[in-house]
Amino acid sequence: MKKMLLYGTVVLFSLSSCGDSFLDLKPTNQILEEEYYQTEDEIMQALVAAYQPLQWQDCSFSNQHHSFAMVSDVMGGDVRAGGGGTSDFPHFHLMREFKATPEIICNSLWRVLYSGVNRANIVIDKVEGVSGLSSDKKNCIKSEAMTLRAFYYYWLWKLWGNVPYYDKNLDAAPYVAVQLKADEIYSKIIGDLESALEDNKLLETVNNDLLGRVTRPMAQMLKASAILYQKDESRYLSALEDMREIIGSNRFDLVDDFAGIWEETGEWCKESVWEINYIETGNRGWEPNILAVGGTVYPQTIGINGLRNSKYYQDGWGFGPVEPALYYAYEEGDIRRDGGILSWDVYHQKDPNATYDPRYDNTGFFNLKYMPRIGSNDQNTGDKIVNHNNNFRVFRYSETLMNAAELIVRTGGSLSEAKGYLSKIRSRAFAHQGNHDIEPTLDNILKERRLEFALEGHRFWDLVRFGKAEEVLGAKGYTPNKKCLPIPAAEIDKSMGTLTQNPY
Repeated sequence: MKKMLLYGTVVLFSLSSCGDSFLDLKPTNQILEEEYYQTEDEIMQALVAAYQPLQWQDCSFSNQHHSFAMVSDVMGGDVRAGGGGTSDFPHFHLMREFKATPEIICNSLWRVLYSGVNRANIVIDKVEGVSGLSSDKKNCIKSEAMTLRAFYYYWLWKLWGNVPYYDKNLDAAPYVAVQLKADEIYSKIIGDLESALEDNKLLETVNNDLLGRVTRPMAQMLKASAILYQKDESRYLSALEDMREIIGSNRFDLVDDFAGIWEETGEWCKESVWEINYIETGNRGWEPNILAVGGTVYPQTIGINGLRNSKYYQDGWGFGPVEPALYYAYEEGDIRRDGGILSWDVYHQKDPNATYDPRYDNTGFFNLKYMPRIGSNDQNTGDKIVNHNNNFRVFRYSETLMNAAELIVRTGGSLSEAKGYLSKIRSRAFAHQGNHDIEPTLDNILKERRLEFALEGHRFWDLVRFGKAEEVLGAKGYTPNKKCLPIPAAEIDKSMGTLTQNPY
């Protein structure tokens, strides 16, 4: 069950309260901004607008594809860039070798994330002035927008480190925000999340027609992710308390069918804490229509090139082929291997008529989690290849368990409790057949994170924060000053000398 959070210039969506119907269509004429945000409906339309850039993270701006997973995984060592060659989406190829330049980088993602910041700021700024809105509703709306702003800055912070920060939109020339150090950006992110989480202002759960909306567990997961990446020991116990709260709520659990998580029927299953929704019935196309409501292009990006006669999958462009070493890192019997990675040799045994055309960097292993499924865009009447309905899974309950285990180890807590969380994950991985427990050490947790979250955009960030990036990725060109990407040249130029470039 999925519902899309949408916004348009002619058609807006009206939300009557913080917990009511989230998607009532309301036609509107052009309205001056200073005359807007006066009613509950109007501020809720602004909130919906703050969600829309979430869907843009995989778009094709200026012929750049830049999903969170892909830009992370090409740096993590478990996928290759692929495509038609080094000149085909060259930012992927350069990022994989840690040779990205200010001119060739995923600069469109910078624009997407700041668009989200801008829209979240509008909600935060305007909600207090809405008449007739109860304080509970104002607090809910504001906390939701603060969590979205934290999410957008979280990705800017991880990708670029020292970035411009503003919590009020710039309303006068020269429209240049102050660049903060990465540690300062982290403090701002945590400040937003702690404020949003205090006094239970956020929704704990949502009905099916609100799926995709920020909830308290989503904000807790985002907070824990930021704390762990920052290695903020002063907040480890707070993050652990959040993980235990999610676990103790009994609202989430692991599903037995790991491969099923990635099917449409697996969207918003009991394991899902938060997803970014996509729908195949929208009208997204290429620029300038790339920001229209619709599906995702990421499955097309990593799909198997020239795939023919397949019973299950559509073809794609062949980016992101999987390193064989990842496939062979799994123990025999681990259902996550063939439940998340398509080995052509294995697949061809059950679909012998299928063929494909290998592209650059071909390995014979592919990202099964986001592979374009047959039927995933059948209902689209426009450009089908950019309108697959695959949701992007941002936070899964298995990560809650993994975070809890890691935080217990890092704070000297009960190793039996930590081992129990890991055991739950490992038991599912081996289909509940026999004892496959591992000891709760940081090295084992890092290894297990690689296997559990393969091809979901985690590996590079895990290697960095565990202090293993240079050891694992050094041969590919990683050095500590490559932790952050170079700031896009266009942004340096526009800043009139106020932005300091990262090393590259």
